Amino acid sequence: MILGGITTLLFAGSSTILLNSARQVERLTLTRNLDQVERALQNQIDILGNAATDYATWDETYAYAQGQKPDYISNSIGDVTFTSTQADWMAIARDPQTLLYSAAYDYSSGQINSPADNVFQDALMALPKLLQVGREPSNPQGIVLISGQLTLLVSRPILRSNGSGPAVGSFIFGQTLDADKLAKLSESTQLSLSLHPLTGPTHQQALTQLKTGQSEIVIPLTAQAIAAYRLIYDLHRRPVMLLRIDAPRPVYQQMLLGLRYLGLSLMGAGAVSGLIIWRLLERSLRYLRERDRIQQALQQEAALRQSELRYREKAEELERTLQELRKTQAQLLHSEKMSGLGQLVAGIAHEINNPIGFIYGNITHARQYAHALLDLIALYQQHIPHLPQPVQEAQASIDLPFITADLPKLLNSMRVGAERIRTIVLSLRTFSHMDEAGLKRVEIHNGIDSTLLVLQHRLQTSASGSAIQVTTDYSDLPLVECYPSQINQVVLNILNNAIDALQTPRIPSRFLSDSSPPLIHIQTRYLEDREGKGGKAGKEGSTDGHIQIRIANNGPPIPEDLQSRLFDPFFTTKPVGQGTGLGLAMCYQIIVETHHGILRCNSAPGHHTEFIIQIPVSQTTKRFKA
Repeated sequence: MILGGITTLLFAGSSTILLNSARQVERLTLTRNLDQVERALQNQIDILGNAATDYATWDETYAYAQGQKPDYISNSIGDVTFTSTQADWMAIARDPQTLLYSAAYDYSSGQINSPADNVFQDALMALPKLLQVGREPSNPQGIVLISGQLTLLVSRPILRSNGSGPAVGSFIFGQTLDADKLAKLSESTQLSLSLHPLTGPTHQQALTQLKTGQSEIVIPLTAQAIAAYRLIYDLHRRPVMLLRIDAPRPVYQQMLLGLRYLGLSLMGAGAVSGLIIWRLLERSLRYLRERDRIQQALQQEAALRQSELRYREKAEELERTLQELRKTQAQLLHSEKMSGLGQLVAGIAHEINNPIGFIYGNITHARQYAHALLDLIALYQQHIPHLPQPVQEAQASIDLPFITADLPKLLNSMRVGAERIRTIVLSLRTFSHMDEAGLKRVEIHNGIDSTLLVLQHRLQTSASGSAIQVTTDYSDLPLVECYPSQINQVVLNILNNAIDALQTPRIPSRFLSDSSPPLIHIQTRYLEDREGKGGKAGKEGSTDGHIQIRIANNGPPIPEDLQSRLFDPFFTTKPVGQGTGLGLAMCYQIIVETHHGILRCNSAPGHHTEFIIQIPVSQTTKRFKA
């Protein structure tokens, strides 16, 4: 009986110690898990905050918040603004009453919806803590509850790039912690997470205990499962949601198994039972240490993955920034070059136009006077056939019959030459378009013809020594809404490249012999809208449809491995000093980005090289439909 009592006391004491130890280990583990979830949420808030800081401390954003830079949104806000941070919302506010811009991103369709829905806008305007104007700039960030869902929000004061103020508004990012993002958070932390509202009959036990001031509550559900709870607080330190982590109870199960073994051992033999107990305890402690080691390793691995992801995203962002800087540099260089060329051409045309107008305007009068004088001389000869000897000698010395026959021809030649010079001046003015600004509805063929006239001197020679032939196949096109001088730049650059290719010695092939004359062929076509709504082409035209310009030459083909890089800034196949690598890059930007069109190149060994330009007839309609 004494042995039985001692065995019972020993079993009861061991049970209490082991089960309490198991509960303490479970509580410590679940507390670490709750801390890990809060760190993960704070890490995502920091990512949003860093991105918001980058945009808020930018001169372009500062100018937009002051009512300048109307094209800031279209040039600076895109898919990468949301995907790089996993943000769902963004907003730019000038003050508590003025929301300049808001947008929501749909990850399923890849579309930016602006403005954001009224629920998000109203929630922002009801949070004056996020708005920076009228007080010392700060960096508020945290969690708010919008439409029953947790939303991570960060706000940064809009300052200049050097960090100076005053703040002119707030740049705000938001991320909704919906079911998908909660699932990703569970996957990254390897925990079973769930969020629950503070109202309703469920989880009242946990809420009651948490309201007493405890930071977290651990409640065993069954012998196999346990749950931990912690309140989530918003920007104003008010509880808004209940975080729950569910976990299995391997330690508790191990302890129960150990107690079973302990009971059997105590009933069998005291000495053997003691040995078994210590072995079980040793194994349990070893399991706990190993489990803690594995958990720490997993946490370190998860942190390393997140750090690697952040660095990779930063590297990609830097690469995109570098590409944008190179493109901007190319655009500035080429724009400055073409602006100077346009001003020079327009200036020369203006200076020539004045004197040639004077000459052209007086040739008609000169012809009338000359004919009158010749008629008068003929009248003298008719009525005074026997002229004095000095007059006869003067007539013979100046060869009066020749002058009488040649003077009208000379004046007519001067008139033709003056008309030719006026045509050249008109073509130069058409090419430069210095008297036009913004979008214009123009006749595309006039621009092509004026560009060909500007390049006439380069068409006189080729690699074979003969002049370059230019053939045109023009269709009946409507007036096209475009930036005329930019389209002329594109045609000029492509024709210049074609002339350079034709001035390079050719390798004969079964398609082109060495004796084939150098040729440039220009073709235009009107293409109906893809949806079949394009109207009949004509001078008035339709706002639907596209026009296509094809410029082909029979020079050497472009190597296939270089074709993919033709439109890269600063890439050129010409020798050093003969090319900047900006021409085709700017052509691509003008056609694709400015005019919402298509520019591509077709070139293969044994065939001609052809550049295809396609732009919509109406830029206004295109932007509205887009």
